[in-house]
Amino acid sequence: MRTARSLCVILLASVLAGCAGGQGTLPPASAPVRERPRADDGMTYELLQDLNFSRGFAVSAFHSNSSGGVPVGYFDYGGAKAEGEPVWTAAQWGCQVDFLSALEKEGGFVREGGRMTYDDGAKLLSADTSKAGDVRLSIKGSLEYGQDEDGNRLDRTDPAYNWPNLLIGQEINCPGVLDAEKLIFEIEYTVNSCDRLPSTPVDPDMHAAQFQWFVTFTNKNPESPGYGEAMWFGFSMFDTRSVGGTPAGFAAYDGGKEDNTGMFIYTFSLESAAYAEGNEVTLPTAVVGQRRTVKVDILPFVEAGLAAAEKRGAMKGTKLSDLMIGSTNIGIELPGSYDVDVQIHSMNFYKTLKIAGSPVK
Repeated sequence: MRTARSLCVILLASVLAGCAGGQGTLPPASAPVRERPRADDGMTYELLQDLNFSRGFAVSAFHSNSSGGVPVGYFDYGGAKAEGEPVWTAAQWGCQVDFLSALEKEGGFVREGGRMTYDDGAKLLSADTSKAGDVRLSIKGSLEYGQDEDGNRLDRTDPAYNWPNLLIGQEINCPGVLDAEKLIFEIEYTVNSCDRLPSTPVDPDMHAAQFQWFVTFTNKNPESPGYGEAMWFGFSMFDTRSVGGTPAGFAAYDGGKEDNTGMFIYTFSLESAAYAEGNEVTLPTAVVGQRRTVKVDILPFVEAGLAAAEKRGAMKGTKLSDLMIGSTNIGIELPGSYDVDVQIHSMNFYKTLKIAGSPVK
């Protein structure tokens, strides 16, 4: 059976061959980007659309609760994006510097072959549209938190304060997971740098930099007592409180800061996942300057997450058969003032099917 990764290579190679022409050269700077087809070989079905980011990004407002999910602008690669509306969002929740200001800056948008880079000085997003799941994310807390009148770097001083994020995400809206033998998150990444510029002491209960991947699960069964409830589910790959190790799991409601969803959050530890049969995790995960691999079947952890949620009054009576997959996001959160740069070399989210050719889409 071909894996999702081998499908990525085959499909992307055919797309690039069409873009490059007979000489095998990179497309000209003005050439439109071609979208990589979603892999579906009958046994493996990709849940993410547009894995080469060909349609660009919709850019969010600063506040998720008040924005209603309506984007404030778009990164369209200077008009060279593929046809269709963007499925990916670049979220700048809690930020002070507007990512769209990159469009007005000299050098704020740069195209080098298939790589498209936007840089507002405080945040950077660089997607390689000639590859699957290759994107670099960088955010400078030192600029997003700013300085006081004396030039001292500021940091978060109140647990209720919002914090800067740089996330990419998309709606999935997969109606079920019962057709899945496995539900797999796969990523290769390098945390290039993580620096702290403020001289003030670090409060580990309030200050951190995190690189995480989440998906939402919603109870879609009208006969279930938990009908309509949703939860965040995911894992942390990097946390400044776990440097040199692997972040622990977490279970609690999303609250505290002003801009919260109120939903239950469950993360499992990649250290525990590393020892499950069939998974692949390079330990420790929270390191700087070293490439790491994660390939994990999350289905067993979803069941554990539902049990943890119900103990705390969330997702009441919800079973695996009740769930639909809503949306996903991955990126950097800065509850503290850190400058963080992460290269995602490849990523995918897919299910392997119990019965060939029958994905619930």
